[in-house]
Amino acid sequence: MPTAYDVPADQLIAKIKEHLKKEGKINPRPYFYYAKTGSQADRPPQSSDWFYERAASILRKLYFYGPLSIKDLTKIYGGRKRRGYSLAHSRPSGSSHIRSILKDLEAMGLVKKERNGRVLTPSGRSLIDKLATEVFEEFKKENPIVEKLGIG
Repeated sequence: MPTAYDVPADQLIAKIKEHLKKEGKINPRPYFYYAKTGSQADRPPQSSDWFYERAASILRKLYFYGPLSIKDLTKIYGGRKRRGYSLAHSRPSGSSHIRSILKDLEAMGLVKKERNGRVLTPSGRSLIDKLATEVFEEFKKENPIVEKLGIG
């Protein structure tokens, strides 16, 4: 059975985003569409459903690297802050939207809080595995060579 390790990240994140959006239990706060994601960002995100995409990405990160704290996630989603003639420095992203996403994912039962940070629950891990299998099946339909090679 294929897992999240076996499928392309962008396709898996898109599939998780669709599932979270269809589920309707993640509620982006209205000001998240007008606020920047951190001090390193020039503008707010341009995509209308960036919040769901970030939630899907956080789920994937927890699948691979969990347990992760909010500080770890702000480092991951941070970026480079340019300062004119001075050297650029790394800046963490804002943590408000990350905290909000994690609260919603905990309410859905996909993430739980432990001593070292957040981890996926067994239901969250099985959801990602199920969606990864769907992505892999779509990938096999697009690329028939995969079946000849006996992968998956």
